[in-house]
Amino acid sequence: MEFKKITLSDRDILIPFLQTENELTCELSFVNLLLWQPLYNNCYCVEDGILYLKSYDTNITTYGLPFGDMQKGMARIIEHSGTPYPYIWAQEGPRFREFIKLYGKFYDIIESRNEFDYIYNSTDLITLSGKKYHSKRNHISSFSKQCNWHYEDINDSNIDKVRHCANLWYSQNADRMDEELKNEMAGITLMLDNMEFLQIKGGVIVIDNNVVAFTLGSKINKNIYNIHIEKALSGYDTAYTVINREFATRHAVGYRYINREDDLGIEGLRKSKLSYKPEIILPKYICAKKENL
Repeated sequence: MEFKKITLSDRDILIPFLQTENELTCELSFVNLLLWQPLYNNCYCVEDGILYLKSYDTNITTYGLPFGDMQKGMARIIEHSGTPYPYIWAQEGPRFREFIKLYGKFYDIIESRNEFDYIYNSTDLITLSGKKYHSKRNHISSFSKQCNWHYEDINDSNIDKVRHCANLWYSQNADRMDEELKNEMAGITLMLDNMEFLQIKGGVIVIDNNVVAFTLGSKINKNIYNIHIEKALSGYDTAYTVINREFATRHAVGYRYINREDDLGIEGLRKSKLSYKPEIILPKYICAKKENL
């Protein structure tokens, strides 16, 4: 097996595999695999009609579940890894359930709570209707009273202002800049430079001709839309609620779900994602050889 790192040019190879899976995880988004490649060394191999994904760092190599024949794919992963029980990174869904049925007796299944995806009914985030979203509607009303704002899709006329907003956001958060945020910052540039090729949509909130909040998203498959990035400048925290709704209203119609990704174990971010009342909190797992096997 020959693995190669995921690049822009691999879009047309990977998307047919990724978008045919009836799964909800953001990790079946080509944009995500590309965006986080530098940090997690995301690689792929296609062999005999099966797609294999692999990630690694200095401590551990993990394989994704194969896309295609599970038994044939696992046999090749075992052969390639040189161990009968390679580490498997998996997300709740049809492939994981098949893996458990075939190989669960050999593995300890360890939840990785900080990486769970938050998945919402798209209609909920579009309408914000009902008692459970009363506070969100109040946030938008308050923001509208305080600020003369309007929404725009990202286009050639405002993309430089989006770049400026992004740079300003990372400057405002320089005290917590780690490798993950550095990778995210580079990923925003990658997405803005390749929006049409990657089929990414974006939106902004504008006040006094300046972008104070922006978001970027793309589809995972025909059933679910993925929000990759959402940022609002310091002093405009309520703009998160506004752009969430405005973008969903324009770009998530027709999808059953919206995936707003994980919370990274950040307490404030977890609280915020829970406040939008997710329909599904999608588990992810590291699968390791059973200690008592």
